[in-house]
Amino acid sequence: MDKNAFLEKVREGAELIKMHIELGHTIRIVSHRDADGITAGAILAKALAREGADFHLSIVKQLGEDTLKELAEEKQKIYVFSDLGSGSIKLIENYLKDVSVVIADHHPPEDGEIEQENHILVNPTQFGADSVRDLSGSGVAYFIARAINEKNRDLSHLALVGAVGDMQEIDGQFHGMNLDIIEDAKRLDLIELRKELRLFGRETRTLAQMLAYASNPELPGITGDLRNAIEFLRSKGFDPDMKYWQLREEEKRKLHDALVIHLIKNNASKEDIDRLIGDVVLIKLYPEGDPRHEAREFATLLNATGRLNMGTLGVAICLGDEKSFKEALKLVDEYKKEQIEMRRYLIQNWSNAVEKEHAYIFYAGKNIKDTMVGIAATMAINSQLAKPEKPVIVLADSEENGLVKGSARTTKRGIEKGYDLGEALRKAAEILGGEGGGHAIAAGIRIPKDKIDEFTELIDKLLGEQNSNGGRDEN
Repeated sequence: MDKNAFLEKVREGAELIKMHIELGHTIRIVSHRDADGITAGAILAKALAREGADFHLSIVKQLGEDTLKELAEEKQKIYVFSDLGSGSIKLIENYLKDVSVVIADHHPPEDGEIEQENHILVNPTQFGADSVRDLSGSGVAYFIARAINEKNRDLSHLALVGAVGDMQEIDGQFHGMNLDIIEDAKRLDLIELRKELRLFGRETRTLAQMLAYASNPELPGITGDLRNAIEFLRSKGFDPDMKYWQLREEEKRKLHDALVIHLIKNNASKEDIDRLIGDVVLIKLYPEGDPRHEAREFATLLNATGRLNMGTLGVAICLGDEKSFKEALKLVDEYKKEQIEMRRYLIQNWSNAVEKEHAYIFYAGKNIKDTMVGIAATMAINSQLAKPEKPVIVLADSEENGLVKGSARTTKRGIEKGYDLGEALRKAAEILGGEGGGHAIAAGIRIPKDKIDEFTELIDKLLGEQNSNGGRDEN
């Protein structure tokens, strides 16, 4: 990646924003509703507030034509899109051609180059970055905030929460310009980076719950069975009611070893074993036992607010509002229950999945929320319902009548076979009259409901072309 060229583009975006601040214009921020987008929006909001700027922030599900029409009607002088926008360049240029625009995103641009002189795309993929691991949307927002004012380095911990929420360290370690953000956070003594167990629940779950609800990776014979989790822990000399953060360092190592051995004995993949232990970001602003102390739990808290259409509550949490934090804790319980029920539904109904040569397609109807299809696709892989090298696409009825929303997920092994889910879904959407795109490893699509059968055949064909053109089939 050409880091210097990217930072120069960051500077251009920051200077355009600063010019509008000086002119007294309201800075209109639009950000995505997942943890990465929420932290990106919070970083920009804080940076603008420090400059005394007026701003208006919205957290949105997607950036479609209807949303852009509404934004254009506001008649603002400048719009800043964070963690989205790269897939909507033509729409943005059409509806906002006479005003300034900064797109601060990390998703690969999908529909052409910026043509308007007053529009700037700040995107690391244009400079050789891997969108999945080198920098997240919140990371792009962070570098813009830092270029606006150096004192915004103290927002680096939020960028790391966004990166973790975006699974930038899915293989257990950070890469690319995420490492620069880590160094900024360390210099200000905001974080501690430890090699620890990466299962969810370090701060708030008992050890038994942590293992029983493990999903990334799943623990064979333990995930989904609290009784087995308790028995496993007791057999290894652990109190199932303790929390991970309460363990002494030697106890943590003992637990790590026991879990690795368990995975090996159960023929887990090297990929699963490798990601069990890895980089864990601990945020020193909060005490141990607080979900905001560990980046993964913090990101899950933010994801819950976004998935339940309360993303601005997540922004308030990032900005330190304690009342919003307490309110969100109740949402997380609901969010986790939904995930547990969804996992049960997937396991019980996976026989209905259509297995093609290059993908699994699972249509859930209204049994899975359209906001949860990405999590469902990941669960299907982690639960070993699907072969790890074959992409999974979960479709559910959309809140918009007549449409279905789908999310596709694959693994490193899938990428090695040549699959690029973002490109495949973008092409499928163009052919079927929908919207689609994303990363190589994770992507989304919206299509008419009556096109599901056609989509099933088409996506297998498109993925098959990728596999034959560039893949390295290891089977």
